[in-house]
Amino acid sequence: MKQVQVTVPYEKTEAVFDFLVDVLNIKNVVRFTTDNAHLLQFRIADDTINDTLEGLKSRGVGVEFGFIDIWDLKASLPREVSEDTQEKRIQREATLAVEEIYDNVKKQASLSFDFIAFIIFAAVMAGFGLLQNNITIIVASMLLSPLMGPMLAVALGYVVGDRQLFVKGTTTELVALGLSFGIGIIMGVLTPILYIEAPLMTVIEGQWNTSAWAPVFLTEITRRGAFSPLDVGVAIFSGAAVAVSVTKGDMSSLVGVAISAALMPPAVNVGMMITLGLINGSLAGLQIGLGSLALLAVNIILIDVSAVIMFKIKKLGVIADKSATWRAVTQFQKRKSSSLYHSPAASFKPVEGKEEKDTAAATTKNKVNNSP
Repeated sequence: MKQVQVTVPYEKTEAVFDFLVDVLNIKNVVRFTTDNAHLLQFRIADDTINDTLEGLKSRGVGVEFGFIDIWDLKASLPREVSEDTQEKRIQREATLAVEEIYDNVKKQASLSFDFIAFIIFAAVMAGFGLLQNNITIIVASMLLSPLMGPMLAVALGYVVGDRQLFVKGTTTELVALGLSFGIGIIMGVLTPILYIEAPLMTVIEGQWNTSAWAPVFLTEITRRGAFSPLDVGVAIFSGAAVAVSVTKGDMSSLVGVAISAALMPPAVNVGMMITLGLINGSLAGLQIGLGSLALLAVNIILIDVSAVIMFKIKKLGVIADKSATWRAVTQFQKRKSSSLYHSPAASFKPVEGKEEKDTAAATTKNKVNNSP
């Protein structure tokens, strides 16, 4: 259940109210007054939030004038619709409003200190997991890696027509990949210290067939030197799954998607193996590094493409220009009517004396509640 609050200037109130009640069939719309605007509040089911917002925006609310605020309700009594009377259908539309999805994805794509720190920590853990051939450490690095956030920003920015979000996601993703490659290069240089059992490149050359560009023995390093149709399928379904989880508001699903996508290990493997191949003059090292780069590129492209397709299936569209302004915000306007209720002007006759007192008391109470 969602609680929606619409803030509109006085002269727009009746038109917006009539649209909510008569066109969108929303019940129990409550109106409040402030010094410079009217507030309309109502509850709606999660599966109707997008239709309601699109309808309001089509009338200019939140685009040309006014504001729309939405928040979740943990519980609401009485219940609007019972399970017995609710329409039985499979909901395809996003549970969250596109603006809410946009804000969530934008936060995940922000290039902050924490984001950079998580990238470095995840890359170092992935490097240690690759060197030790330890799947547990590699899975931990996948969980820690925030690489999926910028990729979502690229896909969503394309779908909603927001060039700024698209560029932001692309830039953050390139920075993250650059840091991952850099960590791999450092670990490749430090391999004689980190891997003391034997020269690592000698061990890897015994596990890799240079003529076939394929692993002889499957290890965490060699298996990322080539990709198969199975890897392509995993990338496609990972991108679709992450798009569904974001539109549903279930961010916990991203944990499983992060593991399945496995973006961080090949990113580190690129820098580490190309560095080792150049230092030792090893063709096997260069082949594995280039194979990891191809695997990473295919994963990123397919995840973004499948996420775009799923966003469109979930009916996410272009976000209207966020230029909502109206002069009532900056310039005080007198109320045009003493009534805050939906009644025709001709038939509405307040009780003499009592209505004026009630209105004055309500206005005074609002001023007290809204005072800093």
